[in-house]
Amino acid sequence: MPRLNEYQNLLNRYTDQFERLRRQLRLLSFWRLVAFVLTIVFGYYYFDSSSVIFIVASILCFFIFLFLIRYHDKIKSAHLLTGALVELNRNEIELLGGAVSPYPGGEEYINPHHPYSYDLDLFGSRSLFQYLNRTTMSFGTSKLAESLLSPSAEHIIGRQAAIEELSSTLDFRQYLQANGMVNRNEEKKLNKIRFWLGAPRSFKSKTAYQVLLIFPLAAITLTLLYIITGSQLYSSIAGLLFVINLAISFSFAKKIMSNIAASSDINRTLQQFSLQLGVIEKQQFNADLLKKLKTHIRTDSSSASGAIKQLASLFNYMDIVFNVFISPILNGLFLFHVHVLYRLDRWRDTNGSRLIDWLEVIGEFESLSSLANLKFNNPDYATPDPDLKEGIIVKSMGHPLITPAKRITNDIDLDDQKFVVLTGSNMSGKSTFLRTLGINLILARAGSVVCANEFRFYPYDVNVSMRITDSLQDCESFFYAELKRLEGIIANLSSGRKTFILLDEILRGTNSNDKHSGTVGLIRKLVAMNACGIIATHDLSVGDLATEYPSYIANKCFESEIIDGELIFDYRIKEGVCTKLSASYLMKKLGIIE
Repeated sequence: MPRLNEYQNLLNRYTDQFERLRRQLRLLSFWRLVAFVLTIVFGYYYFDSSSVIFIVASILCFFIFLFLIRYHDKIKSAHLLTGALVELNRNEIELLGGAVSPYPGGEEYINPHHPYSYDLDLFGSRSLFQYLNRTTMSFGTSKLAESLLSPSAEHIIGRQAAIEELSSTLDFRQYLQANGMVNRNEEKKLNKIRFWLGAPRSFKSKTAYQVLLIFPLAAITLTLLYIITGSQLYSSIAGLLFVINLAISFSFAKKIMSNIAASSDINRTLQQFSLQLGVIEKQQFNADLLKKLKTHIRTDSSSASGAIKQLASLFNYMDIVFNVFISPILNGLFLFHVHVLYRLDRWRDTNGSRLIDWLEVIGEFESLSSLANLKFNNPDYATPDPDLKEGIIVKSMGHPLITPAKRITNDIDLDDQKFVVLTGSNMSGKSTFLRTLGINLILARAGSVVCANEFRFYPYDVNVSMRITDSLQDCESFFYAELKRLEGIIANLSSGRKTFILLDEILRGTNSNDKHSGTVGLIRKLVAMNACGIIATHDLSVGDLATEYPSYIANKCFESEIIDGELIFDYRIKEGVCTKLSASYLMKKLGIIE
């Protein structure tokens, strides 16, 4: 498997890089500690001896310490990113081997009342969504879910082109995903960002801020003069200004703490968004949809990634207020946090209204990349051919969640005869076939590749009735819930929307005669409304409708064989009505009946 080898090579490379960065982090931690200790030691000797050499050395070590902090953070970020790349490549190797996906299954989107998602197992454990999902943020998750739940028919071709291009950009997709994996569970942090965006300004005017600049400028100037001349007058005034600056900073304490409350623990999340946007900004695209998305992250003065990185840095600076050693020095000399507050106001005025739009773009790229990953991992999957002519023609179609070694493929032609009555014994594969066709049609409508050699389709609305649930909360019986689903299908057709229908053994909650009459009556209604679809049933007499509507209804079936006393299913769809039933045979074999 060429994909397996490619992922294995990447895993080996990133594993080596991960170990190298870990050793580098340990060394940087040691030298950072040394620089901090020397800063304290030289500062002590200065106050003990008043030698300018010691204060210069202390300041130099302090700036080295700050540099090592930033460099350590940079290497740590690279280390975390590499760890994520190791993890995702290991995941892809395991998934190609048939393992269950470790990614979220989108349980929050499970909705028994949706026209098809619950029936086709789109969400939840071992679902199609979990199989596809490579998103790392809530925006990406919602975009991927939206592409499966309510795709736009007019955008299919554009999405196909985007997915085709992204499938060939493995490094881009992996770096986009890995940068997102570094900081998961961002929803609470996004709520903090939204709260901060709507918070009041710290400064009512620019003039008020400019007046305050006088104090730190005077404090720095007098401190330098004292160091140069040794004059106690400069020292005394500088000391007084130091205290005044601390008092001014303290007067902003409420606003500082308000911003910290809104920004706590989100600077790394913002850095993640910045890095993901940076990956997008660096990549050149040809597909119209991708180029259009990229235009949404352009700014007048700087890149979106740069703007969010700046915001992350500002929030990071806010956290320094809790450092009992550095915060008094920075605020006493420079009014440091007052400047940060003003910069945050400026950032919010300039970029606040665009931040959520930028995150939406990341989400759209994550969604498209998830579908591109499906194409990359399955190079034999077909790109569907949307057609303005109603009908569906598929060749060698299988279920994408069944491993290739166990997958049975089938053909189906709904071009001339638009409706199929599908019969077959229990366990013969009827329901699996319906879900296979339904899931591939959903993928096709989302612009994705499908598990087939050929797939031509009209972009129908999809309505499915396969798994109906009753509702005690709504005082709704199973039978009534099914009737409501069928009512919804008729309403959709009555509105003029072209609809593809998948029905599996309807009206199970009534007696056989009533069930037969209802099933036949429904099919006649669907034919009269020019519906396209398949109904699976155990009622073989329903197949007689093919003689009544020979140009519209076809009979297909799944058969079983008894070979050497064993019931064998080949799961291949065949022409005609099923002639061999298995329920009584299995009951006898298991000793349930004589």
